[in-house]
Amino acid sequence: MAALGSGLSIVAACATSGGDTASGGSDAGSVDGAADSTASDAPPVDGPAHLDGSGDVADAGPLPYPTRTAYRLKSLQPDFWANKDEISGNNAGGVAMNLVWSSWEANKHTPPCAPTTEEEYDGHCFVIAANVDAAIADWTARGLVVTGVAYGVPAWARTTRPCVPVAAGYEIFCAPDTGADYGRFVGMLARRYDGRHGHGRIADFVIHNEVNANDWFNVGCGGGTACDTATWLDVYAQSYNAAYDRVAIEQPSAKVLVSLEHHFASPDFDQPSAAHPLLSAMTVISGLAARAAPRAWRVAYHPYAPNLLAAAFSVDDYPLVTYGNIGTLAGWLRKTFPNVPSSFEIQLTESGINSLSPSSPAAQSDGLCRSFRNIVGTPGIENYVYHRMVDNPVETASGLGLGLRDTMNMAKPAWATWALANRNDLMPQQLSCGFEDLPYVRLTRSVLASRGHWASTRLPPSGFATENSWKLSRDAQAGAVLLYECRAAQHNVITPDVGCEGLQPLGPIGWAYSTMQAGTVALYRCRVGAGTDHFVSADAACEGQTMERLLGYVTP
Repeated sequence: MAALGSGLSIVAACATSGGDTASGGSDAGSVDGAADSTASDAPPVDGPAHLDGSGDVADAGPLPYPTRTAYRLKSLQPDFWANKDEISGNNAGGVAMNLVWSSWEANKHTPPCAPTTEEEYDGHCFVIAANVDAAIADWTARGLVVTGVAYGVPAWARTTRPCVPVAAGYEIFCAPDTGADYGRFVGMLARRYDGRHGHGRIADFVIHNEVNANDWFNVGCGGGTACDTATWLDVYAQSYNAAYDRVAIEQPSAKVLVSLEHHFASPDFDQPSAAHPLLSAMTVISGLAARAAPRAWRVAYHPYAPNLLAAAFSVDDYPLVTYGNIGTLAGWLRKTFPNVPSSFEIQLTESGINSLSPSSPAAQSDGLCRSFRNIVGTPGIENYVYHRMVDNPVETASGLGLGLRDTMNMAKPAWATWALANRNDLMPQQLSCGFEDLPYVRLTRSVLASRGHWASTRLPPSGFATENSWKLSRDAQAGAVLLYECRAAQHNVITPDVGCEGLQPLGPIGWAYSTMQAGTVALYRCRVGAGTDHFVSADAACEGQTMERLLGYVTP
């Protein structure tokens, strides 16, 4: 988890709270799970047939990657919530589960392994937690994609490198001695949970947690010892590459991701000598790209608000990348790594919005809806794991209540927002917070006298008033070009140039057709004066201003 605005960090441990929940069915159309009439227009998550009782595919080779659609990009850290119907029945696309290596292999143990409680893999025995094992199988059977966050180094695997953890209990965040030991653990997970062995499937593997922060990935520095950036990157790449290669053997179609918190820009957050050392996400991604090639690496990002205790975020949050300017990450990746298409596929594997003071339950609910709008409005983001289902008492003691339910398991307003925003599985459909525009994204033109115009499929800066809107396709279409949003001082411009014409990328906004199609209109980029402002318009005369270029053809 990212650090609080005060500099305090909080352990994002997986709570085991369950407790009383309202009853519900698997086709829940309301937040308490009461059954509504449903339509079967939501596509299945997994394509292959011949499922066994655990949702696994029997008598088949390696599985393809699960099918995802934007309607089901919402996921959840479920905190072992007892009533799974309340999650799967509200059209969730996935869940994330913490898989702590030090629990699976606290001691280095070679075969023979206990036949029912241990898993043998590559000459090692791994202890299976029954509740974790059952949960993965159950979520898979329900058609949800499981993301596994693999972290937590056991004591025996971190003996050769001096490591001073940030606090007692953080020893598991000391980097492993070798990438091979960690890779073995992830390989075991990839084989056991490949969807073919009766235990369900993990399709996404997150390699350690928030590795650009020394608090969470400690390579033997911090606590008064300056970090060496090259060593930091080398040590992480050893884990990533070893895990990737193991997963590629066991599940060729699975995705392997580098985990990053919201300190994005370089050189702003390259602070290897700070009290709590940081590397920018830019530096870690670039370093991994050089060390992992030609592997198809991917990014797991945590776009928490600038101040974790507040619900405020904005397109102006740079050099952080948050819910407010999440397109910046997508735009930078496409500009920087145009020949690495896997980098265009982004997963937001942990983030949440506070409900406690100085925020409030109402502000949390509103912030969650706004975060959905920005994420739905950003082509390439395929998974948004909300953290978490239930408030964690360790977090709430520090003023952080991210849960959709409180520590007494009572639902907050944000629960209804999360549960009902994407209900395209109902008849009639119930859609909000950006999901109502799918399969399109809405390009909105707005204006603020002091800043000029803004055009985006994400929310504009505060104070802008809407003038007009058009629809672009969220997914690639034949004969269409991807448009990008770029920053130009206090306003923005739209371009088909992935390099943003030398401006700061703010992210892809959707596909426009290159030629006129039935039901479309031409969309132009217009300039005011010498370029103090730009706007988009369907008027070839640019409403009396200067027409700079045709952007494409869009749906009005």
